[in-house]
Amino acid sequence: MKLTALRNTFAGGEFTLGGVILLAELAACASTPGAAVDSGAVVEAGTSPTAVVEAGTWPAEATVNTCAQYASVPVGAYLVESDYWNKAICPGAQCMAINKTTGAFSVTQAPNCGDTVASYPNVLYGCSFGNCSPGSLLPMPLGALTTVTSSWDFSVGGVSTDEYDVAYDIWFCPADNCASGFANGTEMMIWLDYQNASGWQYDLGPVSLDGHTWELWQGKMGTGTTGWTYLAYMIKAPMLTSVTNLDLNSFFQDAVSRGYIQNSWYLYAVQAGNEIRTGGLPYNNNNFSVSINGATP
Repeated sequence: MKLTALRNTFAGGEFTLGGVILLAELAACASTPGAAVDSGAVVEAGTSPTAVVEAGTWPAEATVNTCAQYASVPVGAYLVESDYWNKAICPGAQCMAINKTTGAFSVTQAPNCGDTVASYPNVLYGCSFGNCSPGSLLPMPLGALTTVTSSWDFSVGGVSTDEYDVAYDIWFCPADNCASGFANGTEMMIWLDYQNASGWQYDLGPVSLDGHTWELWQGKMGTGTTGWTYLAYMIKAPMLTSVTNLDLNSFFQDAVSRGYIQNSWYLYAVQAGNEIRTGGLPYNNNNFSVSINGATP
């Protein structure tokens, strides 16, 4: 769940995929501000406004280890994002190991923030709040979508008192103009696995989709003209840690039938990750893919 339209922007900088330049306040840990990232380095948000990290300066090894608040690593047509968006409220550190060949990643350290969402480390396909994955087919009008399926496998560590939800975060825009935010649009989350976390704001009751039963919650995010509708389909037990060709379009059409999105609207982004609150580590995102109209990037 994104509580602010600035969640996926870099503090003090810009992220431009088309120009393959990451311009932000970045510096390698325990090194001089502005220094190049050497192999095995941990990348942290720093204080230097002049550091420039080009795509080719990522470590030569397959694994990128990063504790950056807003790291984005392109993998094929996807982006792996650290997305530690609520650091001001949930201070601490979040560290990840990202395989830049396969897109698999692990979250090995994260803040403990009670029942408040601290971050959403995820894989992104499409465009969400200023970040776009390379070569995406999105945005596309819902009316042009014949099939949208996704396969995903993950694992969650921790103990029974930990708090988290592992979920899709899917974004819809009333027009093709949501590059930097989703005013008057809809955010749809599909919770596959969660612990000590509950729905929000209005419980709309159960619905059966794609062979499973879900509890649907609806709310309003933001305020005024910048706000958007929030939908959460929360799976009823048993939880899932792996899905194969989950029919996302069945969720889209259920939302259309309820009037929360329209077929003339645009599907902008499909994300898959963990809304980390407290514990649930290590979190391993083993594989993820989206297929749109039979095309799997």
